Order: sequence, then C-alpha cells, then structure tokens
Amino acid sequence: MSGKLATYVHVADEHDQMHVFGPDDSVPAWAAKKITNPGAWVGGKVPSAVEDPQAEADRLRARVAELEAQAAGGGDESPQDGPPPKGGAGSGAPAWRAYAERNGVEVPADASREDVVAALDAAGVRTE
Repeated sequence: MSGKLATYVHVADEHDQMHVFGPDDSVPAWAAKKITNPGAWVGGKVPSAVEDPQAEADRLRARVAELEAQAAGGGDESPQDGPPPKGGAGSGAPAWRAYAERNGVEVPADASREDVVAALDAAGVRTE
C-alpha cells in the first residue's frame, strides 16, 4: 500500500483494538483501507491499492482457526484470551500473526510462526 500519512490517526482493527499511525509509520494495508479521509494523507489523496491477497487469505485462515478452536474447545478461555496452540489445528503462522496483532506486537505479514513467537517472547507476551 503506497501513501504517507500527513497526520496521526487512530484505527480500530477487526477485534476493535485501537492502533495509532503517524507520518513516520508504515501503514499496514488493513489500516490504510480504513483511513478514508483525504486530509489524513500527504497530497490529500487516499491510496487506492488493494491489500495483498495472500495477507488477506492468511488473516481469514487465522480467524477461521480461532472460531473452530472456540467451537471445539467449549472451555472458559476463548482463543483470543490466550496464545494459539503450538501444534495441530490452529497452530499455523496465520493464527500466531493474528494473536500478535491482538496483543499489539507488529510482525511482517509473511513472518513464520517461529518468528512471531520470538517477537511475542521479546515483547513479554504469553506464548505458552
């Protein structure tokens, strides 16, 4: 997604968690799609590029894995409360990237599960 912000903006993700982006930040595609005020962008034009289809597919797979785990688990802790499993269904990189996003840890869209777990550990976010 091309484009540079002219000011600071607050954007809610799909889990209603707020994120703040400013002129020096690289704005992820999911957030740029939600920033529709032309005044927020340098040059007064909203970027029109479409989000990377692979990133969108990964995000959707992670959400499906969360919902399947929630439906199968039946426990008190929802998948959003704790980390994804490290093996089996719902343990892939997309689920871990979604967990990192929910916990405010930024990782590249193509980060491996191991890279995401390392970033979460470094940030002090629970991975077990």
